[in-house]
Amino acid sequence: MFEFIVNILASVGLTLIITESFLFEPIRSKISKSSEKIGYLFRCPMCMGVWMGACVGWVYGADIFKSAMLTSLLSLIVMSVINLLSYLSDFLFSKMEEVNLSDE
Repeated sequence: MFEFIVNILASVGLTLIITESFLFEPIRSKISKSSEKIGYLFRCPMCMGVWMGACVGWVYGADIFKSAMLTSLLSLIVMSVINLLSYLSDFLFSKMEEVNLSDE
């Protein structure tokens, strides 16, 4: 069970690196230019999560369907939390600037 959880977390990490990282941006841009549908796959954490989870599940002999679905779901949740925290920090930062400007 522990090995399965580690595989899922590794799949989620790989998914987010491929779909969101600065490192893969040139690759995502080239793929998007050549094929709109495959480009969407490389920009969608939930979509890429299915394939990444299935591949990692297959390599490690886990249930491919369960691995794919859990990776997809966790990738969506992690990206939603990251986006929420990013938007919240931007909002709080703008409010702090407003307060600092009004104090002057």
